[in-house]
Amino acid sequence: MLLAKTLTSSTFKLALIAIGTFGMIASAILSYVYLSTSSYVRSRSDRAIMTEYSSLQDAYQRSGRGGLIALIQQRIADKRFSDYVYIFVDSSSAALGGNLKAWPSTVTTTRGWTEFRASEPLPNATNRALLRAMLGTFPSGDRLLVGMDISDLDGFTDQIKTAVISCVALIFVVAGGREHPGDAPDRGAD
Repeated sequence: MLLAKTLTSSTFKLALIAIGTFGMIASAILSYVYLSTSSYVRSRSDRAIMTEYSSLQDAYQRSGRGGLIALIQQRIADKRFSDYVYIFVDSSSAALGGNLKAWPSTVTTTRGWTEFRASEPLPNATNRALLRAMLGTFPSGDRLLVGMDISDLDGFTDQIKTAVISCVALIFVVAGGREHPGDAPDRGAD
């Protein structure tokens, strides 16, 4: 009887509304933080990839295949470009240069942006990296893919998901642990 009375009381209903509102606000804030941060990180990596892709495309137009292959080899040897992945292939998909051994089998588009998992771990990594790349096809049929490891962004996504789940669980724990009106100790006159 007491439980039924508690569940139908206006105080209990208001408490549920307050908990639900707080949960929605907390979720909205965490979602905003996640979306804005991942968008910022992705846009920074996209700009870096596009800048590198454009410089390699210019090298191909100025110096042809040989010039592009030489520039890719220079980039691979330069520590400042250690986060980048490259693959340059001819029209039959035979590798001409780059630090990927072969054109990724999961990449089926011929131009634009793509994301894929590396077929094997990159140097200094234990897991297969999540890569974001820009790719294009030259008039000769040669194809160029320039990308970066964005596994950190993937890890960040997992951390935000864990935070949201923890926040929701905490809301339920706090809601379940509050004192019910019928459970209050008797504070009668002494």
